[in-house]
Amino acid sequence: MAANIAGQTASSLINGAPNLRAQGRIVFDGTAITVTDYLEVFPGFVPVYVRWENITDRTGFEWFTGMAANSCIKIAANGTRTLEVTGGNGGITIPPVGTVTVGGVSAGPASVGSFRVLQNATLAAILASKTCQWLAFG
Repeated sequence: MAANIAGQTASSLINGAPNLRAQGRIVFDGTAITVTDYLEVFPGFVPVYVRWENITDRTGFEWFTGMAANSCIKIAANGTRTLEVTGGNGGITIPPVGTVTVGGVSAGPASVGSFRVLQNATLAAILASKTCQWLAFG
């Protein structure tokens, strides 16, 4: 028996770095959410995978390395999975790690890595009076 690899493109990320993992919980109060804004989370590294879970409404959102910025896979409470994309409902973005320049001299990284979750009401990842859990791998 032979492996079927016809028409497939495989890729993997093996960088020799230790596996990085962070998680957290955010409880939103009743304050109105501005739908054009985003929430930025700083796990301490640049994520290659992000899972965002609205545990109040039982909806989930996933972003994998290689996905477009401001996109995600949305998992509805009934298990239906949809691809949310830029220009539509949006999703999760991994901003580039920039550098801080002081007096024309690079002073190191601007951040240690973060991810952003769009506060779009249709996406419904972030809503007032909800509890959310996140998990990131680097």
